Amino acid sequence: MMLPGKKHLIHMMIMLILSLLIVGIGYANDDSITVNLISPSTQQVYKPGETVEISGTAQGLIEVALAIRNEQGILLFMAQPKVEDGAFTASFTLPETAVDGEYTLTLGALGLSGPQHYTFEVSKDGGASVELQKPLADEPFEPGAIVEITGTAQRMENIAICVRNSKRGRIYAAQPSVDEEGCFTTHFTLPEEGVEGECSIVMTGAGLATAQIANFTVDAEDETGSDPGGQVPQEDPILFIQGNGVNKKVSFTRTELEEMNQERQIFSTVSDWPSNSFVAGEGVPLQDLLDEAQMKSSATLINIEGTDGYNFSFTVEELLEDTRCYYPKLTSGSTSGKEAVEPILALQAAGKADFGRMTEKDTPVVYFGQRALSEQTLIQFVREVETITVSTESSDQWDEPTAKIMAPGSNEKDATDGGDIEAGSKIILKGDLKAKVYYTTDGSKPDLDSKMYNISHHDTDLNKPIVVEKSTCIKAMVVGPGKEDSDVVTFEFIVDGQPIENQNLDESQEPQPVIDTDDSIKKEPLNLANGRKGEQLTLQTSALEDIEEAEEGSQLALTSTSKVDEVRAEVPAKVLQKAEEKGLSVTINSLIGHYTLPLNALMLSQTAAELGVKVAELDLNIVISRVTDEVKDKLAGNMPEGQAMLVDPVEFKIEITAPNGKKAAYQSFGRTYVERTIPLTNKINNRQATGAVWNEAKSKFLPVPTRFETRDGESFAVILNRTNSLYTVLQSHKTYDDIQDSWAKADIELLASKMLINGKSATTYEPASNITRAEFAALLARALGLQEGTLQEGQFKDVAAAAWYAGSVAAATSEDIIKGYEGNLFKPNSNITRQEMAVMIARAARVVGKEGELSDSAQAQQLAQFKDKEAIPDWAAKSVALAADAEMIKGMPDGHFAPQMFADRAQSAVILKRFLTYINFITID
Repeated sequence: MMLPGKKHLIHMMIMLILSLLIVGIGYANDDSITVNLISPSTQQVYKPGETVEISGTAQGLIEVALAIRNEQGILLFMAQPKVEDGAFTASFTLPETAVDGEYTLTLGALGLSGPQHYTFEVSKDGGASVELQKPLADEPFEPGAIVEITGTAQRMENIAICVRNSKRGRIYAAQPSVDEEGCFTTHFTLPEEGVEGECSIVMTGAGLATAQIANFTVDAEDETGSDPGGQVPQEDPILFIQGNGVNKKVSFTRTELEEMNQERQIFSTVSDWPSNSFVAGEGVPLQDLLDEAQMKSSATLINIEGTDGYNFSFTVEELLEDTRCYYPKLTSGSTSGKEAVEPILALQAAGKADFGRMTEKDTPVVYFGQRALSEQTLIQFVREVETITVSTESSDQWDEPTAKIMAPGSNEKDATDGGDIEAGSKIILKGDLKAKVYYTTDGSKPDLDSKMYNISHHDTDLNKPIVVEKSTCIKAMVVGPGKEDSDVVTFEFIVDGQPIENQNLDESQEPQPVIDTDDSIKKEPLNLANGRKGEQLTLQTSALEDIEEAEEGSQLALTSTSKVDEVRAEVPAKVLQKAEEKGLSVTINSLIGHYTLPLNALMLSQTAAELGVKVAELDLNIVISRVTDEVKDKLAGNMPEGQAMLVDPVEFKIEITAPNGKKAAYQSFGRTYVERTIPLTNKINNRQATGAVWNEAKSKFLPVPTRFETRDGESFAVILNRTNSLYTVLQSHKTYDDIQDSWAKADIELLASKMLINGKSATTYEPASNITRAEFAALLARALGLQEGTLQEGQFKDVAAAAWYAGSVAAATSEDIIKGYEGNLFKPNSNITRQEMAVMIARAARVVGKEGELSDSAQAQQLAQFKDKEAIPDWAAKSVALAADAEMIKGMPDGHFAPQMFADRAQSAVILKRFLTYINFITID
């Protein structure tokens, strides 16, 4: 007889062994080991008391370990089934008392790098089910016969039925309702030809874990000796792509669309009531369809029209080029976990975030993401899409918004452009009914993240007037589909003669509130290799309270004051998730350097998915480290003559870790410029120094945008870049023999010393020579610190992949700085004109969020200074005015702008310096 104590001990040992199997402890990862769960599916719903059948496949394993827990974390089942012939099975019966909710099935094995997690639902009402009564399995029919489909369905309001022939061609579709007794029925007549062989009935509906499929056969006498399967009946096209913006008109049948690459995605959306919701869709990426029609690079507008005539127009930029996202936390008003999504033409769709509810009703339908959390996109989802028309016509611009004012105690609305008003006056903004008005009251430029004035067309009480209690600057613009955003209009209201606070505020320079975390940081010394010292900063969960109370956009600061060679900072999962939800940035301050990291640049939701965990399980690790003397000497050996390192190189690293042991290192932050600050111990010449990043592929340092600042008497290099690597500050002095009498001598020497421009030789610059389009594109890419890219095949027919400028052209193209000419041409060796240069620098300013704003009258005023203003073409006029207003480009000495004159190398250097000064990417004094 076994003693109770021994029985308990054995039970505990078994549980421990199973736990070790589940987490995969004890073995390194082996790529030959794979495991996959087949049943239950994620959509499966069980009732308490029902049996859960578990099955899956496995390679390289003898056995697997299973564990099932409910939402409360209570363990309900554990097993260790054997793997036989590459498969495993198990089952268990849910208790009658099982609570409703999401249950987690954890699947593990020795040799796996970590456990796999799956979910299913338990509901006292059970899941949906369907049972077909007619036709019987494999029941034979003749061509032309009537096929009656009847059955019963549980917990379903309607069911989607699609009948396909042996060639997968669709021959019938319906969505019969389910009556009170749970029955449904429909019927159709088989075509006379093209349906011979085995046909399938596919039934889907909300709540069904998987599609239910039944088969019947169609027999016919083979009088011709041909394939008894017959021919697929010719389908009529349902989609047409046309217009002068495509090289060929194309049409598609539904079957052809279904045979193309399909993408499945959840989309967040806001209606104009407004209300938040989600939709599910599966279909063809819109870009794939436009590629089939060979959309021209000069295309500007896309109109999408449904069979009922309902249509919406979009600019190519807003629909295909702007980043559009899915916001999983839309209903809670958080951008946390957002992920980029591409527009699709959905052939299956559901009005909920549930792929199991998708049907063909109202499809094809165009779905796309939101550019901002509040953007109202639902009204733009065109259903039963029939025609997509692509145009090269110039897009119009929305008219500027107007304002009216209501004095306190009055109901009269008077037009206003600003001026002296009474405290408590109300301002009403108005724009085109088809668009939205975005505004700010702090003097900053509005964008899609700003407040929306005309929130609802249906409930106008939501469109609250702006109450002005003190002198205020309101800036507003109109944004809508199919047109360029309106110019920003400014209304200045003065109360009691007081000046306006924060007027013309540059948001990028607004100081961020800092969360003091000193009391929540655990600090530990580190002993590193070769006698080097370090410090570990670990943020404790006690910081959660401070984070909860912090303003959105605040800095979560961790500070080290120790004289060490390396500082490591860890932000644990719970703190990281809360900080991301609050829109915080994380700043590491140390004597080695400072690092400010916007958490949204990490795309934590995408990283978590790649690591197979939830965002709440991720830890953030940041390392700031001086390089070793050995590395420093190696880097110094690669320095060109006349160039010197002013500070020891500093390495910045970021790593995301998951509980399963997997890690993700961040080398790039996409289009986000991340700020790093390196202290300067020696006096420097700002005109001859620049920050630089180590490029391993080229074995040299490359220049990056750098400002030099003094804070509390100490000097710093503020480096802006999009990648992690080794950074230092370099100094050199460069001049050329042929610029000593040039009007641009100072600017040429400035940019050459900062490694941004090169001469024609070691001693000559040739300031009077013309500069080509390729050369100027390379200058802008280098000035912005853009990484060289790769052009898509055939993107520019006249740019060879091996050309010295190909990487820079690709980088500038991806940022929309250059767009090329008709016929996929870039004309790299053509001399650049002054009007082309103005357009390119205006677009480059937009890359860093410094796109200017000019009203029609202000634009006209800027252009009026040029005697040849009429010679400036419409496509360049706005950019010329913006560049002139920002003092990036000026007229010729005779008062002309000379738009078609070729720019020379001296002009390009001066304009590049003015551009970098305007976007605050350089310090010259």
